[in-house]
Amino acid sequence: NSLGYVLLGVLSFFFVFIISGISFVRERETGTLGRLMATPIRRISVVGGYTLGFGILSAIQSALIILYSRYVLGMEFKGSVLLAIVIMILLAFTAVSIGAFVSIFANNEFQVMQFIPLIVVPQMFFSGLITLDTLPYGLGKLAYFMPIYYGCSGLEKVLIKGFGIGDVWQELVMLLVCILIFFILNVMALKKYRKL
Repeated sequence: NSLGYVLLGVLSFFFVFIISGISFVRERETGTLGRLMATPIRRISVVGGYTLGFGILSAIQSALIILYSRYVLGMEFKGSVLLAIVIMILLAFTAVSIGAFVSIFANNEFQVMQFIPLIVVPQMFFSGLITLDTLPYGLGKLAYFMPIYYGCSGLEKVLIKGFGIGDVWQELVMLLVCILIFFILNVMALKKYRKL
């Protein structure tokens, strides 16, 4: 119960990142993305459609993880289940956006897997598994650049401490900022396929 929130955040982020990254690579390999780029559709619409499509499925998966943990595994939640689901959904959308960004630079599924040590593993250290104050050389401050930090911090406040939305608004805003940043990066990265 004390570290369950970390596992919820990390597992959701990890699986969504892998699934979205590999799916985007397959979209390119099968030529779907190429056919889309041959139409007059704008890059922002392509990125928005993919992010929304994968994001909705990831949101359902995240909600199921929370509900399964609470009602099947009997994990103790001191705060709102609905607020925990909202945090997990935002974390899932962030993972989709990061997975899409990474897939643009990967030529196949194996290369997406090679990004795990660069993208997912470092974030695990800042998810709450290790106390940030114990990290040497001020490395704990890197947590403020990691989306999973905000997701797991929000989950901790809701699930362990029983806080409400007024106490986790900063985490929610930072996750929305991460989604927006990677959305813009994805739109810019699609210039690789078409300058429109």
